[in-house]
Amino acid sequence: MSKDITFNFADSSVAEAYDQVLVPLLFEPWTKKLINENRSWSSRYVLDLACGTGAVTKHLLNQVTCTGKIFALDLNEEMLAINKAKFEEMGCEDTIEFIHASAETIPIEDNTLDIVICQQGLQFFPDKLKAAREIYRVLHKGGKLIISTWLPVSECDIISTLCETLETIQEEELSQLMRIPFDHMPKEELKQTFVEAGFNTVKIEKQSMDLCLQGGMDEAIAFIYATPIGPNLRALSKEKQETLERIFKENVKHTNEINFGKMVTHVLKAQK
Repeated sequence: MSKDITFNFADSSVAEAYDQVLVPLLFEPWTKKLINENRSWSSRYVLDLACGTGAVTKHLLNQVTCTGKIFALDLNEEMLAINKAKFEEMGCEDTIEFIHASAETIPIEDNTLDIVICQQGLQFFPDKLKAAREIYRVLHKGGKLIISTWLPVSECDIISTLCETLETIQEEELSQLMRIPFDHMPKEELKQTFVEAGFNTVKIEKQSMDLCLQGGMDEAIAFIYATPIGPNLRALSKEKQETLERIFKENVKHTNEINFGKMVTHVLKAQK
């Protein structure tokens, strides 16, 4: 892959598109499911790792109550700033601490946290084992870890169509870039990473959910431009963008006007 073809999370347009499009359309439903299925948040000290623009942070705020605390950590300053701005006027200073840092060097003391939750962030960590060991370090004995990671593109319909469309228009490098958060780590390797980090119970469950876009095809097009490769797509010529959109519309799976197929994830749960 060319060195010029990379994710650019420092691009403010990526953070804004992520927050305005992907969060409500994709991450909000998954966040609610993740939070509701793991109800043990009250009075807990929780790290929202790779918190992004705050999908998980927002829902945790309603769960930890005033006696708990949320540490919202992200390496991307643009996304962290959007997250922080949402809570500035809510008087949450004692409940939420925002941290600009890497998952590989978490600035939290040993044995401090009750729970670490990471929704779709692990894929982007350069050294996943080092991050896993850091998570283990900051959890107290008995502390819990909850991580979600997408399954391969072949199991996530709208992303599969996007990648296939890019390959059809001879943009193979962009297709490969889009695959990174999905075709990243098989289940057994994912599990072994956290076993090696020291966790004594590691379980992985496969979960799926329909991607429902109330705005239909127009929202599906907005969705693909809001992915991390959005700036790369917008940099294509107008003619190529038109071809991309036409082929994508012809091939994207949708069982009705709003259902655009499945998104599938692994949910890893572990305990220190």
